[in-house]
Amino acid sequence: MKVKGTTGIRTRRAGALQRLEAQLARGNKTEKINGKTTTNLIPLIENDRKRITREIESLKNPKKK
Repeated sequence: MKVKGTTGIRTRRAGALQRLEAQLARGNKTEKINGKTTTNLIPLIENDRKRITREIESLKNPKKK
């Protein structure tokens, strides 16, 4: 079932926020080799943590720039 309009946007943002917070708590990410995602998990580096934190902040406060 597709949700249109504002409800769909809110649902996608909530899902993305939940996934990013879980990834930050786990402390690892999937490995990519030659542009393909593998099942191997590698630890997050400091730049990953900063990026994820920025994305979480933008999802929590979408109007703030």
